[in-house]
Amino acid sequence: MPKQSPNRRSRLNSATATQRARAGNSSTLEIPLNWLKSGIAVLLLPFCFVATQSFLSAFSQTSASTMVIGSAALWFFFIGILLWLIAFFGLPRPLFIYVLGHELTHAFFVLLCGGKISEFKVRSAGGHIVTNKNNVMISLSPYFVPFYSVILVGIFGVAGIFVNLSDYHPNSILWGHLGFSWSWVFYVAIGVTWCFHLTFTGWMITKNQPDLKQNGTFFSLVFIYLINLSILCGFLIIISDEVSLIGFIQSVFDNASELFNSSAQAWKSIIK
Repeated sequence: MPKQSPNRRSRLNSATATQRARAGNSSTLEIPLNWLKSGIAVLLLPFCFVATQSFLSAFSQTSASTMVIGSAALWFFFIGILLWLIAFFGLPRPLFIYVLGHELTHAFFVLLCGGKISEFKVRSAGGHIVTNKNNVMISLSPYFVPFYSVILVGIFGVAGIFVNLSDYHPNSILWGHLGFSWSWVFYVAIGVTWCFHLTFTGWMITKNQPDLKQNGTFFSLVFIYLINLSILCGFLIIISDEVSLIGFIQSVFDNASELFNSSAQAWKSIIK
């Protein structure tokens, strides 16, 4: 099992160094960008708290018998997660596959933002791309976009146009007939690929990644957490019959209102 992480070389910011040097000649008072992003990260912390509280509330609203035992989708999703955790901690880690997905995600967002890619290299030891454009979405995208899950959804989506993949979609794996369904394969694969994304993201964040430094480590961590949590909330809403989009949004507003009122009362007690 490799103990060292890929040593990625980040060249995403190659076109901005000269611009910063020129900006330094101006007499205009400027706030360092990382300071500004740190301030934004502080403002995002309440949103992270409210979103986390809403997710945990939505998850706990459904009983164990209803959500875990009765839901085939979650059963097989959790099976996929378990399979990947066993592989991640018990087998050699597929570093090349991770680095490939990481750099392809960078590249996709570069193209999406109208940039150009002049160099693309991937190895098990690390990889990089050279581009004329960089921003927060480009540099942090691999940490909140589950690349292989997105590819998997695309494959099943295209296949579903030509083949009926849900001939048998059971409501309960305990009380229903245990027949084969491609939907089971899909949920297991989503569990594997999504957990692949989370485990490698968490592992790589601890390895002093240059992507995080470019935007300020504190801001990057808050941003990555909030986007990943939002994706998880969306997935919960999609696969759970007990959690609706409107109900979840209402929960977010209720929790936000409760947090605001509690903060206001605490502030009043301090200034008295």
